[in-house]
Order: sequence, then structure tokens, then C-alpha cells
Amino acid sequence: MELIYIEWCDAIADTPSWITINDAIKWADNEDWVIKQSGFLLKETEEYILLCSKINPHDHLKDDMMVDSLLKLPKTWIRKRISLSNFIS
Repeated sequence: MELIYIEWCDAIADTPSWITINDAIKWADNEDWVIKQSGFLLKETEEYILLCSKINPHDHLKDDMMVDSLLKLPKTWIRKRISLSNFIS
């Protein structure tokens, strides 16, 4: 199972009250929306990747490994991707 590092742009929302258009543009220009994350690649299609952050290969009650903390991410949101599999054993 491949371990990857990705940087991806998240959708963000804020402003609990009304603001001017100029303030809205300043907020959008200054707000950082890049998320830095690593995870195990479970599936990849043309449209998305599916990651998990935890794997439990030692669950003897199941025939399959157990995973936790899933993230299904549109590939168009990904800005950077690095395979980390060469760094682990």
C-alpha cells in the first residue's frame, strides 16, 4: 500500500456576518487554503483518490485489514504529490 504526501486546496468558508466586496476579496486573497497531509492510498480513479491515515493489519477477527480516518479527495484539488513508500519498510 503506497504512502503519499499531498498538498491540496480545501474549500473554505468564513465571515459570520455581512462584509463589503472589497473585504471579501482581501479575505480570499490572504486566507491560506492549502492543506498538507500524508496517508495511505487505498484507491485512485481518474476523478479522486481515497486515503486513510491509519491501518490495523493485526485485527484477527476480520479477513481484511481495518482502516480509519478516510479522505476522498477530488484529484483536481491536489497541487503536489510525493510518494513516501521508498522511505518506509
